[in-house]
Amino acid sequence: MKNKQFKLTPLAAALACALSLPAYAQTEAAADAPAPADATSPRAERQELTTIVVTAERSAQSLQKTSISMVAISEREIAEQGITNAADALKNITNVEVQGAARGSVIAMRGLGSDLPPGMGESAVSTNFDGIYNFRAEGNTAGLFDLERIEVLRGPQGTLYGRSASGGVVNFLTRNPQIGKSTGNVSLELGTYGLVRTEGGANIPVNDMLAIRISGTSTDRKGYLSDGYNDDVSNAGRIKVLFKPTAGISLLAATERVRLNGKGIGFIPQDNWNDASKRLQAATGAGTDIGYQRYEQNKTWLELNADLGFGLLTVLPAWQRADGELYRKFDASRTAGSEEQSNRDPNHATQDSLEARLASPAGAPFKWVAGYYGYKMHGSTYCLINCDTTSPNPNDTSTRSKAGFAQVTVPLTTGWRGLAGIRTTKDEKTISSLTEGQLKDTWKSTDGKVGLEYDLNSATMAYATYATAYRPGGFNALPAAVQPLRFESEKMKSAELGIKSRLLHNTLQINADIFSLNYENYQVVDFSPPTYSRISNVPKQKVRGVEIDSRMLLGEFGQLRASVALLDAKLGSFVPYGTTTNLEGQQMPHAPRRTFKIGYEYPIDLSNGAAVILKADARRVSEQYVSATENAYTLQEAYSSGDVSAVYRAPDEKWSVTAYMKNVSNYIAKTGNFGGYATVSAPRTSGVILNYSY
Repeated sequence: MKNKQFKLTPLAAALACALSLPAYAQTEAAADAPAPADATSPRAERQELTTIVVTAERSAQSLQKTSISMVAISEREIAEQGITNAADALKNITNVEVQGAARGSVIAMRGLGSDLPPGMGESAVSTNFDGIYNFRAEGNTAGLFDLERIEVLRGPQGTLYGRSASGGVVNFLTRNPQIGKSTGNVSLELGTYGLVRTEGGANIPVNDMLAIRISGTSTDRKGYLSDGYNDDVSNAGRIKVLFKPTAGISLLAATERVRLNGKGIGFIPQDNWNDASKRLQAATGAGTDIGYQRYEQNKTWLELNADLGFGLLTVLPAWQRADGELYRKFDASRTAGSEEQSNRDPNHATQDSLEARLASPAGAPFKWVAGYYGYKMHGSTYCLINCDTTSPNPNDTSTRSKAGFAQVTVPLTTGWRGLAGIRTTKDEKTISSLTEGQLKDTWKSTDGKVGLEYDLNSATMAYATYATAYRPGGFNALPAAVQPLRFESEKMKSAELGIKSRLLHNTLQINADIFSLNYENYQVVDFSPPTYSRISNVPKQKVRGVEIDSRMLLGEFGQLRASVALLDAKLGSFVPYGTTTNLEGQQMPHAPRRTFKIGYEYPIDLSNGAAVILKADARRVSEQYVSATENAYTLQEAYSSGDVSAVYRAPDEKWSVTAYMKNVSNYIAKTGNFGGYATVSAPRTSGVILNYSY
């Protein structure tokens, strides 16, 4: 990969064009005001863009009035596109990459993610389900069901989200019970590779104070790889109970269980990827790999909301438990001594958390929120990588974290608002292993955010923010760990300038931002089991870029979406273990320099009142490395991919049928590289989805 130079001058010019649009919009401010939130019928949606309400800043407000670079995915998009995992959900959002992992999936934003093994460290992107931090990557696979919306926040969110949000945040919000409503939904998906997926949910009104929502999903699909791996055999269920004894007070109690079975994520020998015909061929010799996975995650949580008059109190305690096992017996092509693996990861893991916050009342001129966050995690594992059933390498990890936070947005003069926030965090980590004994240390950080918001008119807001964020350090307890075992915490400093606008009588939306990040002590792992494994810090990284997201209604001709991202994310001084090559100045992993994504929807109205929606999405992603050990094996070349679908919506909109084809070009991308083996994306798939609601 050539070390191309990247300059902000043309990027600033592109953003300046976007910033100049409000000058035209000034004459149409009233006409371009956001559409009413209830204008949600298909034909109404063709006339004006609807208001999208998000809770990214811990209170409900329009996405267009949130000074964060973010994208939201609606309930309808999730159902009709067959979104069932993080890779499906995020593939059309620029500067977001889903990394390969031993199980589940890990998300990177603007080049910031995590290649660290579970328990050794946290991701730089926080994934949250119903406001609760998700501590295992497996939840991003089977936990996506009965969703109301998905919120994707790009850039550091350390003030309100804390220790694992230096790269960004993904919020998965599931449907809550509704008092007095008897509603439900079911879906059936049939597809290639023997896919059978079902999902359902029911809202049960008990009385005028109590409602219950029950939902679940089950998936059975054969593996993409030649040995049967990369399959999906999973099921999950959730029960929520909502109690509203009086106006202004509600208590939600919920429990959820997620199970993964089948074989799980598989690997191909890294040399196979160079031959397009072998990218799904797992074994290098004769025979078939034998194996299975078993993973179960249970979560219970409460959410108390109380209107105290002067503020809204929210208390959110949660308890999570997980355990799993992965067994593989390889054929004779494997190196002697590594033919059999037995990994208990996690042997047992627990996470307890508590968030309590007080926020300003809805509609208050001064917006504020203050709160406390407590977190406790413990995990034990056996044989993280390459070991046989007779030689386990057990280790225990634990983390305790406490944080206090506050943020306020204050009106200054007409159209101007100032915002400021602060968060102080203390993390304590302990690792106990048979080989290294007990390792213990503490990391502390105080982070903040300041910014300005300016309403150029009722439909256009510009903003400027400066924020810091933090990712705690930890210890390397992998087999064959290279000294030093302790690695430092990361620190992020970010400056961002953005604009959010609605134009042309509320039919065109353009959101754009330009950012510059200084990233210190970047945590990287390079390993070649069973020879060595090293986790180290790369001192200084510089990340700069531009993101532009647009959406335009074309009336009877449908809707067009287009997004572009330019990213310059340069590594600091880093020499991979066992080499003499310094990668300083190279592009960081999971950070394509250029990304372009476009989508088009064309509606066809039928005489009976039904509609057919034809959809197409295309993506072009420039080359990127999938690991910090940047070489020919970890390089993913530039590629293009796309999806097509046709949706039939019944006249009463109670049911729909979607026929789809994903990855039309059948391009199989490299998503990860681990010790001589690669993980790959899904091949071309097709199927049919039937949705029914009442």
